[in-house]
Amino acid sequence: GGGATSASVSGLPNGLTFNASTHTISGSPTETGTFNYTVTTSGTCVQTSATGTITVNPDATISSPTNNIQSVCINTPITAIDYNIGGGATSTSVSGLPNGLTFNASTHTISGSPTETGTFNYTVTTSGSCIQTSATGTITVNPDATINSPSKNLQTICINTTITAIDYNIGGGATSASVSGLPNGLTFNSRTHNISGSPTETG
Repeated sequence: GGGATSASVSGLPNGLTFNASTHTISGSPTETGTFNYTVTTSGTCVQTSATGTITVNPDATISSPTNNIQSVCINTPITAIDYNIGGGATSTSVSGLPNGLTFNASTHTISGSPTETGTFNYTVTTSGSCIQTSATGTITVNPDATINSPSKNLQTICINTTITAIDYNIGGGATSASVSGLPNGLTFNSRTHNISGSPTETG
């Protein structure tokens, strides 16, 4: 107003524009920081100016560590997984971890020993100002090996007489089996986990 006929601006962040006809600042800033701007009039007589401040906060960032995918045995400690956050992120939370693992919200670290088996796809999510983000990982927990104790595992027979076959069942993390201590004449089938045959020595 007064002797002002137009105006100009200085100090705006990139992405904002000034309409010299309506004297309006608008747009979406494309850089972060604190911007102290000045709108200055031009025209007749003494001119004047007005100032303002626009603070542009960054979107959240989170790292994706190289050890975010791990495979361990049950009740065995994982290698600690550390996440780094930045930008508009001020804290984090996690979902999808197996029982036995914990998440330290102060250091953004996953650690511990899983107490259940399976494949667990977890997500670490940031919170704070502006647009938030997340990072994912996978922890595969394998079971310990199991083997049954068949009822026929104790036998007394005569030499050169066929034993009643002894069948073992394996499971969990077991993929194969071997045997030691058998008398000569008995064999172990590593495919069926079966002991059979006729012993040729006494003892």
